[in-house]
Amino acid sequence: MQKVFRFISLMSLIFISTPLRADDILEINRSFIEKYKNRLTISTHYTVDATHKRPNPASKDGDMHVAGRAPEIGLATVAEIQNAKSVPDAVAAIKEIEGSGRSIDLSGVWRIWPEHGGDNTHIQQSDAGAPYEGDAPTNPPHVFEVHPILKVAEQDLTATLQPIDGYEAKEAEEAFPRYERSSFEITPSEDRVRLRMRMIGFNYVKFMLKLRKRFHREQDGEFVSAAIYSEKEGDQELLVHDRRVGFVAGTAPDEKQKSLKVGDCMLVLGIPRVDLALVSWRIRHGGDALRWSMPYEIIVVGVYDDEPTKCGE
Repeated sequence: MQKVFRFISLMSLIFISTPLRADDILEINRSFIEKYKNRLTISTHYTVDATHKRPNPASKDGDMHVAGRAPEIGLATVAEIQNAKSVPDAVAAIKEIEGSGRSIDLSGVWRIWPEHGGDNTHIQQSDAGAPYEGDAPTNPPHVFEVHPILKVAEQDLTATLQPIDGYEAKEAEEAFPRYERSSFEITPSEDRVRLRMRMIGFNYVKFMLKLRKRFHREQDGEFVSAAIYSEKEGDQELLVHDRRVGFVAGTAPDEKQKSLKVGDCMLVLGIPRVDLALVSWRIRHGGDALRWSMPYEIIVVGVYDDEPTKCGE
């Protein structure tokens, strides 16, 4: 009887100490992966189902959440304006059509990321789908975002891609180890792909990047290869040897990075997203590559440095 009690106690401890698995599963068209794997942005006809009453305060990130749908995406989507308080006309244009069933031309950075876990399955459809009906319509279960928004109708929002005054971004030494060790599983079929992802979050991260090499410039911006360092002045820690980092054309971060030479560093604000180019590579190679850790990249959405600096020396 005593042995049985000990066994039950041990199993209870294992159960308590083991975190519950909370995965998001995304089923997506292979054609979508190939189309957007080297693009930074997406343009949509966006139907606005629900919005925040007002932008988040800066202490909570300063974003404006817009839940909706678009035929170009075919998934429950949340679009977000960065530094939304600075663009009241764009906020008003979106709120004007909220819940009306009407759409608005909207473009921004596409983003696949398991920010809100909970064993949800997201299946890409051939149309915009039905509006989400739930308790939190501005933040329905989703893994797809247009974040940050760059254009609403004819309003240019590229100037919003700058550090968020009053917001404390995640520290690089805490965020990047989470990105690096997060699990990821790819199950390809003939024309679809299932991606299983563990919830991560850590949306905005402040870090030092060191330029390693440049790739060819894309129509909507540029990807570079960079080493990632913590931002601690005078004592930067190398966190990631090589990661793809993207800069959106026409933004302040993109203009500032153009002057970087190999070996130069820049302190930036970034958001993580699934790297579809790496997903595509792993599908082609198969085997163990389909179960490697999270294939992610970083999109820079703000720059703190006025001039390039040196780091990691």
